Amino acid sequence: MRIKDKKLDAIDPIQASIWCAEHGYLMIENSGASPEEFAEWILEFGYHVSSDIWCTDKEHSEYFWRVTNQEVDGENKGLFADDELGWHSNLAAGYCDAQEVVGIYAKTITYPTETWICNSIPYFQTLSKDMQEFYKSLSTILWKPGDNLQDRINQDWWPDWKENYTETVMAGILQNRDRSKVQLCTNIEEDIKTKFGEHRGVVDTHKLVPDHPLSIEGLFFQPYEITKFVKDNKICTDSKEIYQTIYNDWVCSDKYTYKHKWKPGDIMLMDQITTIHKRPDVLKDKPRELLRAVSWYKAQVRNHFNYVL
Repeated sequence: MRIKDKKLDAIDPIQASIWCAEHGYLMIENSGASPEEFAEWILEFGYHVSSDIWCTDKEHSEYFWRVTNQEVDGENKGLFADDELGWHSNLAAGYCDAQEVVGIYAKTITYPTETWICNSIPYFQTLSKDMQEFYKSLSTILWKPGDNLQDRINQDWWPDWKENYTETVMAGILQNRDRSKVQLCTNIEEDIKTKFGEHRGVVDTHKLVPDHPLSIEGLFFQPYEITKFVKDNKICTDSKEIYQTIYNDWVCSDKYTYKHKWKPGDIMLMDQITTIHKRPDVLKDKPRELLRAVSWYKAQVRNHFNYVL
């Protein structure tokens, strides 16, 4: 869903969170909002954990990470600064109990650059009832650091950025995982904290059709990390065939992908439960900076307080 030429303070943040869930993403263009105004608005949109890592924004808000190819501390660049990022959701790789929505503000754009969002909600709606029920019965097992790379069903792409991270960056990423518990959100109501269960950490299996907090139906499908599908606690012998059907019919079809060309001031809100996204371009010699915040859906829009995967 896209909203154009409307002031940010005229867009109700709670209604915006519902739209984001229902449509998989929400783009807000030409709102005229400053980073500070977006930071204030997004606190009403969802629950937030402030980050204190190497690339925390020091200028506009403690809720932002700087996603930039410029050095931010004299040594390290911003989060995922120069990498060509393949299809992924930020709920993967140890974040399964956090980051239901990622919000992005385009601060500095000096060259043509895009982010692509692949939305499983409309794809799921095209499936027969029998196929929907079959997918609801499945879980996935994702690749974890230390596992054999050959175990991944799709071996066409694998990032090498982990090998290039400094100790400061790796420590920051691990610290942020520890701080991502919903109970640590600075704007969560005290009586709501107890409604969420204990943080689970890394989980081995993930529902293919998540238990979305707003009861939206779609797929949690990580193209480059899935190793197996599971049904009734048994590994599916046709895991590769199941994968190829979803990957080809949904991800590769291009029918369900929105390709956004960034302009300064653009705001992108992405549901991490039902969509995947990628950055297809890399250009290291010109400045690019996005300000990133992560959210949990607020109590007033949730149908439940279960963890979604």
